[in-house]
Amino acid sequence: MRRKVKYIISFITLYLSISPLPTFAQNVTFTASTSETTIGIGEQFEVTFTLNCDDPNASKKFTPPKFDPFVVLSGPNQSTSMQWINGQVTASISYSYRLYARNSGKFTIPPATIEYKGKTLSSQPLTITVTQSQSKKQSDKTTDGVDVGDNLFLRAYVNKSHARVGEQITLTYKLYFRVSISGYDLIKAPTYEGFWSEDFDLPKQPPITTEVVDGKQYRVATIKKTALFATQPGKLTIAPLEVRCAVQVQVKRRTNDPFDIFFNDPFFQHIETRQVDIQSNVLSVTIAPLPANTPSEFSGGIGKYSFSASIDKNSVAAGDAITLRVNVSGTGNIKLVTLPKPQFPADFEVYEPKLSETISRDGDIIRGKKSAEYLLIPRNAGQRTIDPIKFTYFDLENATFVTHSSPRFEITVKPGKTFAGSTPLSTDKEAIRILGEDIRYIKLSTSSLKRKDEPSSPLVTILLLVVPPLVFLGTWSYQKRREKLYGDIHRLLFETAGREAQRRLKRARDLFEKGDAESYNAEVLNALTEYLLHKLQLKKAEFSLERALEDLRNHNVPEQTLQNLKHCIERAQFARYAPQTDTKTTRRELLDLATHVIQTIESTFRKQTQRLRRT
Repeated sequence: MRRKVKYIISFITLYLSISPLPTFAQNVTFTASTSETTIGIGEQFEVTFTLNCDDPNASKKFTPPKFDPFVVLSGPNQSTSMQWINGQVTASISYSYRLYARNSGKFTIPPATIEYKGKTLSSQPLTITVTQSQSKKQSDKTTDGVDVGDNLFLRAYVNKSHARVGEQITLTYKLYFRVSISGYDLIKAPTYEGFWSEDFDLPKQPPITTEVVDGKQYRVATIKKTALFATQPGKLTIAPLEVRCAVQVQVKRRTNDPFDIFFNDPFFQHIETRQVDIQSNVLSVTIAPLPANTPSEFSGGIGKYSFSASIDKNSVAAGDAITLRVNVSGTGNIKLVTLPKPQFPADFEVYEPKLSETISRDGDIIRGKKSAEYLLIPRNAGQRTIDPIKFTYFDLENATFVTHSSPRFEITVKPGKTFAGSTPLSTDKEAIRILGEDIRYIKLSTSSLKRKDEPSSPLVTILLLVVPPLVFLGTWSYQKRREKLYGDIHRLLFETAGREAQRRLKRARDLFEKGDAESYNAEVLNALTEYLLHKLQLKKAEFSLERALEDLRNHNVPEQTLQNLKHCIERAQFARYAPQTDTKTTRRELLDLATHVIQTIESTFRKQTQRLRRT
């Protein structure tokens, strides 16, 4: 036994003497690299920032650079790798971005930074040259061993290259092919920076027509059609759409059997399906601004609209409800239209309006309707007036601003059963309940009246004296805060943004359970974008995902939450364009992640508010 132990100890000693102990890399570097240094307008390239170190867990707070004037299509895509070479452990952490070039010129991407063991490391800047023409012609593109030549390409068209802010531009993508195609998928949705977009519904199996291009006849399928509404003037670029086509090609048999040479003629060739990736051309449109003399009542509506406002009754008792409805309908950028806000008498209790919106895409024209329904409760008797409500939009056909005005509403408020200035304890918007009766029956018999000899408890006496004033002060404070809140619509939207988003996500969950994938993705996307608009108090015409992320970053929202938010919005948008890639599992993950993102942002804002109150 002692001899065996001696042999084991000798073996371990010999192994340690000839095998170096693991050591950690001492050289820490943070570098930037790019897949291309010279590209053409409309092409994509990848930028990667890599940290080589000995402890990947020691890295913190990666800060990307500003990528202007490039468009970020995806990223950051993080990856980590570990290596063990000759007893030395090294690690690398990479952050990659997929970018798209939209302007020609020579541009510099600034350094990125990362914190590592208390030090801030910076990468080197990158210089990218963007030329007018694409460096790789699509006609020369070969994918998966298939040389498509000029037999397969994707082309984008707009019905007008010059338009005004808010004017509809119809964007159409057509697939031209002279090869056999068994199907296609959208692998990268286009980016419409500077536009609000609305997709038209197209059949899943688009009809095939024929067109002649450069003297060659092609079969053509319209695979996507979108209405664009510019939200800013200037020269705007429309990024390309990327499509993966399943192309069927004839392939000869490969065999070492000499007798099979007789079967290598076209009659005995078999068919294989290959994947070919193609992208559309880049488009630019010039957007002219609206006239400078914009009226103060301008709602943001551009197109052709009608307006109406009405109340359900002109005579009412104090404490009873009145309903005021405001409607805007027509053709144009209906989603960017802001409904006018009426001015109500000071003694009217006004509840949060019930908003509704419908959009129609028939006949390649975007139409829609927006409505607001206000519940009003007059508190005092007398004659009250609601001034005319004005709605102003820009008429594209006549190139002028048009103002519609409602009539003046005269309302007679009669004395009601409730006391003037009283506030109902219930906030139910559907009905105002009678909380008590004015007359009580007088009890004539005194036979049941008994004298109570025991004195009242001091605690009960104190409670009877203290509690009513506290209840009164609490009710008064709540009412004052409520009046202030409803008088400030921006603050109201800010405070209710989280609850409204959770309500929409709950509706999305119901759509998910019903299997309505298209409506589900649209509801998730609307929940997130409306939440950001209300929480950050942004106008729809000014909204962009990049700006929203920057504003949230300024509010100290965690970077991982920002990346999750970006992933949710991009995933919901992409699923609308490419429903084939959307599965039940990805929809469930998207819903859970979106819910978590909103809860985290709400928690961050609450902590900020609490800190401000303490200071």
